[in-house]
Amino acid sequence: MIADTINKANATVVVAPYTVTYDGQAHTATVTSITGVNGETGATVGTVDVSHTTHTNAGTYSSDYWTFTGTANYNDIGNTTITDSIAKANATVVVTPYLNVPYDGNAHTAAVTSITGVNGETGATVGTVDVSHTTHTNAGTYSADTWTFTGAANYNDIGNTTITDSIAK
Repeated sequence: MIADTINKANATVVVAPYTVTYDGQAHTATVTSITGVNGETGATVGTVDVSHTTHTNAGTYSSDYWTFTGTANYNDIGNTTITDSIAKANATVVVTPYLNVPYDGNAHTAAVTSITGVNGETGATVGTVDVSHTTHTNAGTYSADTWTFTGAANYNDIGNTTITDSIAK
C-alpha cells in the first residue's frame, strides 16, 4: 500500500496599511496582492479579511489585523498585525478683530466668526477658540492680541495667533 500526501502550499499575501489625514470617512487596509503557486492569484488562492482595520477617527491603530482563508490547496494565515493611522486634520478658524470701535467704557473681545472642519463639521464638533487675550476696555491699538484653538479629537490645535484690535478715543 502506498500513501501519497500533497501538502497545502503557503500563499504570499500583501496587505498595505494606511496613513491618512482625518477626512470623516472610514478607511480600511488594502489587499495589495494574493499570490499562490504556478501564477495563481486572487480568489483562486484565497480571501483576505481586513475588516479589523477599519477606522474613521484620528489615531494610531497598532493592534489592527488581517486574516487569510486559503482555498483547498492553500494554508490559512491567522491574525497578522499591522499598524494603521489617521492623522488629525487642520481646521479653518476665522477670528474677526474689532477695529476702531469707539470707546464706550465696555470691554470688547474679538469675535469667533467660524470654525470649520472636514465634511461640513462646524463649531464645537471641530474645537473651541479662546479669545480671552483680546479683551480690552480702554482706547488704544492692541497689536499683540492672540487667540488659540483647541481641536477636538480629530483636529490639530492652533497655537497663539496674533491679531490687532483697536478701540478709538
